[in-house]
Amino acid sequence: MKKQIITNRRLVQLGIAIVLCFLAFRFFYISVKFRYSGKRPFIVRVRVARDENKLKIGLKGACTILDAATGTALDKETDIPCGTEILPVSGGIKIGGKVFDAVAIRISPRNSLSSSSRDRSITLDGTLYRGEMDIIKKGGTLDAVNRVELEGYLKGVLPREINPFWPFAVMKAQAIASRSFAVAEALRRKDKEYDVTADTFSQVYGGASSERWRTGKAVDATKGKVLEDGGKVLPGYFHSCCGGHTEDISAVWGVRSEPLKGVKCRWCGWSPYFRWRVRVPTRTILEKLQENGYVLRSVDDIREGSRDGSQRLKYVRVRSRNKWFEINTGDFLDAIGRKVLRSANFRIKKYPQFYLFSGYGWGHGVGMCQWGAFGLALRKWKAERILEYYYPGAKIVDLREILVMRNE
Repeated sequence: MKKQIITNRRLVQLGIAIVLCFLAFRFFYISVKFRYSGKRPFIVRVRVARDENKLKIGLKGACTILDAATGTALDKETDIPCGTEILPVSGGIKIGGKVFDAVAIRISPRNSLSSSSRDRSITLDGTLYRGEMDIIKKGGTLDAVNRVELEGYLKGVLPREINPFWPFAVMKAQAIASRSFAVAEALRRKDKEYDVTADTFSQVYGGASSERWRTGKAVDATKGKVLEDGGKVLPGYFHSCCGGHTEDISAVWGVRSEPLKGVKCRWCGWSPYFRWRVRVPTRTILEKLQENGYVLRSVDDIREGSRDGSQRLKYVRVRSRNKWFEINTGDFLDAIGRKVLRSANFRIKKYPQFYLFSGYGWGHGVGMCQWGAFGLALRKWKAERILEYYYPGAKIVDLREILVMRNE
């Protein structure tokens, strides 16, 4: 009898283990099907360093150094050991012991514009990058712009913008949204020195150093897929948590777009950023506003202004010495800090030495709510359905179709 009880217990344990393995498989399942998006690589120019007095670079293997403006080869088959300093000098740009007479140079390793795992040869200030690197002299400082193939760029974005252990449907949706944003910016800024930055002003990009296996598979599984609206690539704006309703893009950037008018979201409520409260000393508010150019002698009161359809504030009213100032909410958030006041949807309560801000959500609120997408994926929504909800009316198409129409 005892032996039978033990056997039954082991069978139960085995059954539980099988169920758990099945659930884990369903949660982490990754489709490996994808389609090739074209022969000519689509290049994204990412500013990864700005106004630096010096940079440290290193390469695996030989490279060619070009004049970035003319394409003329300045040095062929040269080696750059790891830790080599780049400095702005009166004669141009100095790399190690060599001075190149150019305002901008391009460091181009062999096979530098491939998105394969082998294309990871440039190390700049400790970060590994795919592709080529432009070094631009700006007076006495340097900027660095990474020229990287689109899919390789996305592999360095997704792990910084989304949790690599989230459901695969969320990562696929994020890959399509991020690809759309990058392409739209690259087409819009063709005449500029760079397309996107590597921080939250565009999308956070960590180069090849940040790449992870699951997010890389999400990029591969959606290769070449972008959001399209009216024959153009729709900028795939996204944010962490909308707090219940995504924002109309016209309220943030003053442009009109039907897929970006904002939708209700009931799936981000369990986000740690759904609701927040923070106390900010009155003195700190005054100092921050003064630092940002507001001529205030004191902060005697702060009132909420009018709200838009998503309940975000359009402006706040600040009283200083019996005079009221209206400050755009976006400017107010920039002044106080967007890591302090996480969204424009907040209430204000005055106390003797500080103000209590109670708000909902984190980010500008336009486009896909990442935590909402996570909640939908747990309800077994596919990536396509998630994107259809947050960008209503937009279509998912192959990038080649749009580039052919635009003759890019």
